This record gives sequence, structure tokens and C-alpha cells, in this order.
Amino acid sequence: MTSMLDHLNQVSLFGSAAALFLILGCNFAFTLIHILQEWKGEDTPVWRVFGAVVGVSIPDWLGFASFTVLLTIILWGVGLAAIAGWLPIVGSLALPTTVGALGVLLGARVGDSVVSHWVLYGLGYRPNPGLSSTALYALEVVFLLSTFWKGLSLAPRAAWVGFAVGALFFCLVLPTLRCLRVIRAWRREPWKRGEPLPAWAKE
Repeated sequence: MTSMLDHLNQVSLFGSAAALFLILGCNFAFTLIHILQEWKGEDTPVWRVFGAVVGVSIPDWLGFASFTVLLTIILWGVGLAAIAGWLPIVGSLALPTTVGALGVLLGARVGDSVVSHWVLYGLGYRPNPGLSSTALYALEVVFLLSTFWKGLSLAPRAAWVGFAVGALFFCLVLPTLRCLRVIRAWRREPWKRGEPLPAWAKE
């Protein structure tokens, strides 16, 4: 706990255990709320929506494992590394690594919100599961930039590289799914923007 508080004091305006648990708790909660929204969806989970955009019918077992379980674990790990400077088994992390993780967190929040939700919604791909909770992501980005600027300035190169990695991760989601069209059994007619979600994506 002492190492976590020392880290928080080094990279942010805070240094108390209460602040650590509150910031980390909000980070975990925002991730969970967003991913649960994507899973439940309005009509269908997010992996079916993304699959429809590129014309791929993603099996539910694969979609749930990757878009719900694995993504939650990854984002919680990034948040823990960025805010607490610590990971299970690994222990305390070096400053450039934690600042890089903070950059990844910021890039992921921005990339997910802009690429996966705001742009697709603006292009007419509706419904868009998880859209409403991107407001929480936007608030978190503003908060982190204003209160963790000290940490970002300690290792700016690591912060920028991390930001690029986090944003690029979400930029590559649709292109990666499009590559799955090579599997003939999963190939479908792509969703035309502005039209209702295809019936095959709801089955």
C-alpha cells in the first residue's frame, strides 16, 4: 500500500489512500459499466454490431470471451498499473512503465469513444451499444489529464507511446474483424449505413 501511495503522490495531485481507492474504483466502475452496456446492447451485443459493419458473423462464444471478459481484464490491469503503479504477481512498476500505462489508458478511452462509438454513430450505424457510457470515459480523460499531468510530464515519450498504443488498439478492431471474412462460414453481407441492423446480426 505504501508503494502505491508513493506512486500516486509522484504522478498526481493526490497522495491519500481514500483518493487512491476512489480514483481506482471509478476507473474500474467506468470500464465495467461500458462493457456491460456493450454486452447487453439495445438489440444485440457489440460484437454483432461491429461484425455487421464489416460483414462478419462472430460466434457469441468468441465475442463474449474477447469483447467482454478479456477486454475487461486488460483495461482493469491498465488502470491498476497507471493509477496504483502496481500489478498482481509483478508488484511495483517502474515510473516509465506506469506513465506508459497512463498513456495507454487515455488513448484507449479516446480511441474507444471516438472510433468505436461516436464515428460509427455519426455514420449512421445505429444502434451502438455502449454509446451513452462514453460520457463517463470523456469525464475520466479530462480528470486524468488535469490531475495526473505531473506524472505524464515525468516521462512524456512513454506517455505518448502509450497513448498511441491505446488508441491504435481500438482503431484496429474493425480492420481485424474484417480479416475474419476469410472464414467463409462467417462471411455475411455488410451492414449498409443508415439502414436498420441486418436480421442476421440479431439471430
